[in-house]
Amino acid sequence: MDRRNFVQRGATLGGATALLGFNPIGAGAEQVSKEPREMPPELARLKSRATDAPAPITETERVARREKAQRLMKELGYSAMLIEPGANMTYFSGIEWGRSERLFALILPQAGKGIVISPAFEEQRAANQVDGRFEIRVWQENESPEALIAGVLKQWGIATGKLAVDGSARTFVFNELALAVPAMQMGTAEPITNACRGVKTTHEIEIMRFANQITLDAYRAAHKTLRAGMTQAELAKNVSEAFSKLGYPGGALVLFGESSAYPHGLPKPRSLEDNQVVLIDGGTTVLGYQSDITRTVVFGRPAPEAQKVFDIVHEAQRQALAFAGPGKKCGEVDGTARKVIADAGYGPDYRTFTHRLGHGIGLEGHEWPYLVRGSQIVMQPGMTFSDEPGIYQYGKFGIRLEDIMAITENGAEMMTPPQTSLSPMT
Repeated sequence: MDRRNFVQRGATLGGATALLGFNPIGAGAEQVSKEPREMPPELARLKSRATDAPAPITETERVARREKAQRLMKELGYSAMLIEPGANMTYFSGIEWGRSERLFALILPQAGKGIVISPAFEEQRAANQVDGRFEIRVWQENESPEALIAGVLKQWGIATGKLAVDGSARTFVFNELALAVPAMQMGTAEPITNACRGVKTTHEIEIMRFANQITLDAYRAAHKTLRAGMTQAELAKNVSEAFSKLGYPGGALVLFGESSAYPHGLPKPRSLEDNQVVLIDGGTTVLGYQSDITRTVVFGRPAPEAQKVFDIVHEAQRQALAFAGPGKKCGEVDGTARKVIADAGYGPDYRTFTHRLGHGIGLEGHEWPYLVRGSQIVMQPGMTFSDEPGIYQYGKFGIRLEDIMAITENGAEMMTPPQTSLSPMT
């Protein structure tokens, strides 16, 4: 299920929602009342920003992406690349297609135009998206799509070459291809797709920056609805409705008090109390690109310990941003933030800062590369990451600050202003 569809569904059904890569505990534990309700005035007054988005990705940009992939294929010794529906297909072709047991794929040779493989009964729907850019080869229900692919590779004269297979491809696709083209070597396409998708263009970053701005606008409106006695589910619904009023799908994981000590929540329903920690983590999708922001505030007056922890986490996030830049290793950036937290007495290692510092983000909420201990991946201008240190004290509370940073020619910059206090946004 698409990340944003899941976020939207979670906000409606359970109040706690999912970011890519996890299913929050108790996502359905708090049921929002089915009774009609009047939208809070803080949300009702929001205006749609659907027409404010940057221009969408063009076919000219996708052609450049495919050409880069072909150069990488040549460098790495691959004769062709096979892509299944998903983020990789969207990135290279703009084709949006769901996965099923019926194989639909894009095959890109080392040189020349690609070919789309489609079930025969879907040919017209495929043609509508392909729009003449690729040849379409079809297979009937009693035929093997892998055999059709084998025929294409033989036609290209590379049946004994090396095929790069989408790293997210299903096992049965890989296995059936291996049987259909036994003389062909197969390997993962990840070195190609990662090198392309992992480095964003100025246009991509512009879209992502806008998506994160929309997210802050939604959080700001939702913060204005905070009131004693409201449930996590109610606040999550407010966040979702704020996104909707702004013209975009979206939602968030919402955690109050002790639940915030567990990065993905607890199944126990909670109501908001005075002077309690409120954590919101979520985002939206703009032109296919994801946002991901966490804001942790206090409803009322922060306790001294909460303020102390916030100051430490804020400094960890700041130092990670200051250290990041071209030539730095992803693992070193994680280590920079982790050292701040450990030196403040909340270490060692993963004792209270229980997860990696961050993840890549783009067409997927979590994608390569990752800011994690031991990573030797070297940062390049155009890479984008979450910078999200946290301190989690079970039985008490957790504080996480998350913003998206882009690596520049001279360092790194946040796409939106980082949080500076525990006060709700106004």
